[in-house]
Parts: sequence; C-alpha cells; structure tokens
Amino acid sequence: MDYEPTRRTASAQAQPDTLRRLLDPDHPLRREDVIWALDYIKSKMAEGAPEWTGLDRPRLLALFANYAGLAMHLLKRPGLCGEDAEQLRAMLVNALPRD
Repeated sequence: MDYEPTRRTASAQAQPDTLRRLLDPDHPLRREDVIWALDYIKSKMAEGAPEWTGLDRPRLLALFANYAGLAMHLLKRPGLCGEDAEQLRAMLVNALPRD
C-alpha cells in the first residue's frame, strides 16, 4: 500500500504519527509530505490548538517565518534532492512548537 500524506484520516491519532514519520531522518521526505505538513500546521493554527495559542508573540513570529520559508522553498525548487530534504526537515522542525 502506498503512503499518501495528503489524504485526511478520521483518526486524530494518525496526524501526530504522520508528523513524527515526516520528522524521522530515515523517512524519505517528498514534496507531498511537506505540503501535508504545511496544511497540518495551518489547520492547527486555525483550530486554535493549545500548543499554538499559548505561544508568546516573538516565538509565534519565529514559527511563522519558518513556515513561510518552507513554503517559499517549495515554490522555488520543484524537486527534492537529499540535501534539500535534510534542509526542509530542519525547517519543518523549526516551524513546529516544542514543549
């Protein structure tokens, strides 16, 4: 069965598992994965998820800058090579709130 990151699942637990898989350096990162992650972040922000609403303004702006950097990278580069994937994964980590 082929993995489709853009398909929405009914299970709320599937999303964090998918995100953990995308952040795993052993997982081959694809363009569709990054698009899924950007959509996931956008959805969490729109829902007012607690991990986002509790952030102070400077941290929120820093996360947004990384989010925008991810999106711009996808616009500029149509494909992902190994080095791009590593850079995108690091940007993705920096676009997510941490405990």
